[in-house]
Order: sequence, then structure tokens, then C-alpha cells
Amino acid sequence: MTFIKKILVFSGLLSIGFLLVYLYKRYQKAPKISFYKEQFFDSNQNKIDLNDFKGKPFIVSFYASWCGDCIKELKDLNLVKESELTSIPIICITDETFEKLTSFEQKKKYPFLFCKTKKTFNELSIHAIPVTYLFNSNGDVVYEHVGALKWKDSSFLQYAKNLLR
Repeated sequence: MTFIKKILVFSGLLSIGFLLVYLYKRYQKAPKISFYKEQFFDSNQNKIDLNDFKGKPFIVSFYASWCGDCIKELKDLNLVKESELTSIPIICITDETFEKLTSFEQKKKYPFLFCKTKKTFNELSIHAIPVTYLFNSNGDVVYEHVGALKWKDSSFLQYAKNLLR
């Protein structure tokens, strides 16, 4: 192989490497969100202030009603909420319309607080859903994850419970 071909191959591989790092950071890394500065509204269009949840651990999940992984994660989260996370508030946030939010909330009847963000997911740098954040009682994010979490997996559930203490 000639020197020029080696340079071209190396440049191509380097470019692919940078592209993969970019895609990973964009789609598989949960964005840093200023949760206490963002505006969220419940299904009655009342403003929800996440500062009100400080003092106890809570979970925030960004979802969409059309997202299969989101629906599966919320279903599993509902099952463990009933038995393992009874005192943990769960806040589900979408960027869909209020009509879709209320329809989904009424259909599922989960004991979660369903909210709408004022911004789009894209404006929040959310490029893949679901995205879930666990907060400790100080209101600090202690865990973040892009993609459906396996809430029914006993080892993950125990790990999450330990983080939420």
C-alpha cells in the first residue's frame, strides 16, 4: 500500500471514529438539564416546580406516547412502584400536546405526575427517548440513562433504590 493510500485509510478511520463518538454523545448520553430552571406543566396546565420535590427522592422520565420503549418502561416502572417504590414520586415529561398528554394519562391510569415541557425535546438536547433521571433527597441527579431501564430486574431495582435513599 502506498503512503498516500495509508494516509487516506487512516483519515477515513479517524473520521469514522469521530462520527461514532459524536453519535454516542448525542444519542446515548443523557443531556445535562437545568431541571429547576425549566418550565413544566401538569395536564391541567398548572406550572410544576421541581423544587417542590426536594427533600425526598424522585424519578423523572422523558417519554412520548408513541414510543414503544417508553411505554414498556413506564409499565414496568408502574409495577415496581406499586410494590417497591411506593413513596417515590415519578414525574413523566413529554413535549407532546396537552391533548396527547391527558389522553395518555387517562388511558394508562398510572400513579405518576404527567407533565409537558415548555421546550421541545430537541431544545433540551434530548435526541433519544426514554431518558430517565433519578434524584436523591437533596434534589441532585444521581443517575441518568437513555433507553428503557429494566425496572423488573431485581439487581437494577436494588441499585436504584440504594441511589434514591
